[in-house]
Amino acid sequence: MIDYIPLTIIIPCYARQRKLERALASIFSQDLQPAEVLVIDDASSEPLIIPETLADAGRTRLIRLNCNAGPAKGRNTGMAAARTQWVSFLDSDDWLLPGSLRERWNYIQTEESRSTVKNCTVYGCGWQDVLPEGTIFRQRFPIAPKEPVDFFRGCWFAPGSCIIFNQEALLRKIIPFDENLRRLEDYEWFTRIALAGFNLKIQQHLGVAIERGNNTNLAAVAAATVLIRQRVANRTADRRLRRISDSYLFYECAASAWRERRLLRFAYLMARSILASPRLTLSPIPGWRAKPLEEEARGVK
Repeated sequence: MIDYIPLTIIIPCYARQRKLERALASIFSQDLQPAEVLVIDDASSEPLIIPETLADAGRTRLIRLNCNAGPAKGRNTGMAAARTQWVSFLDSDDWLLPGSLRERWNYIQTEESRSTVKNCTVYGCGWQDVLPEGTIFRQRFPIAPKEPVDFFRGCWFAPGSCIIFNQEALLRKIIPFDENLRRLEDYEWFTRIALAGFNLKIQQHLGVAIERGNNTNLAAVAAATVLIRQRVANRTADRRLRRISDSYLFYECAASAWRERRLLRFAYLMARSILASPRLTLSPIPGWRAKPLEEEARGVK
C-alpha cells in the first residue's frame, strides 16, 4: 500500500517532453507519494502531454500558460493552484533519487516536531550533479547558513529542485516570485525569505539528480542583477547585506562572462565582487561538502 503525504511537487516546463517524463517517473516510483503533482507548461510551442502511464487521475494536473513567461511565473502558478500546505519544486530536467522522498519527509517531520516555531523552515538536501549524457560527476551537500545573512551570499542550497517548504506560512509573510525576473529569480526570492525571518536546514541526504547545462548568458544575468540590486536596496538599509548581495550578483555576472570567454569582462566583474565583500577566495558563497557531514566527522573516505 502506497502512503501519501500533504505535499505538492511543482514542475515548470518548457518543451522538454522526454525529460518531463523522466521527472514524473522518478516521482511515481517513490515508495512515499506526494498528494499531487502539478506540471506547468510554459507555453511550449508543441503542448506538453502527460502519458497515461505517468498520470494518476486527480493527483496529476497539467496547467498550460497562454504565453511564455519564465520559471518565476511557472512556480507562482503552481503555488496558487496547489492544494497542500507543503510544496517542492522539481525542474523538468532533474529527477528524484529512488526512495529519497520518504527520507526527506521523515526528516522534516522530525525537525518540525522539535521546533518551537512551526512551518518557518525551508528544508534542503544534497544532490548529484549529472552531465546531459548521464555521467554523475560529483555530489554536493550544501553547508547550512549560520545566520540569515548567509541567504544573501547566493543560492548554493537550492538549484531549483532541492527545497521543501510550507507555502501557506511563507506566503503569509512574503509575496511570490518576481515575475519580472527571468534569471536569478530564486536568489531574489530567498533574500526576501531571509528578511522575513525564515530558517534553512540542510539534510545530509542525497535527494535529487541535477542535470547540469549552460543556458545562461551575460546579458540576461546582468539585466537581472540590475533589478535585484534595486529590490535589495529598497528592502533593507543594512549596508552589510547590500554589500554581500552585490558581491554575489557580480560573481554571477563574472561566471557568465567566463563561460562566454570574455576574459577582460570576467576580471572586471570579479574585482567588483571581491571589492564589495573582501575575501581570499573567488566564490562568495558558503559552498558544499563532497559527502555528508556525518561521514566527514567519522573520517569516512
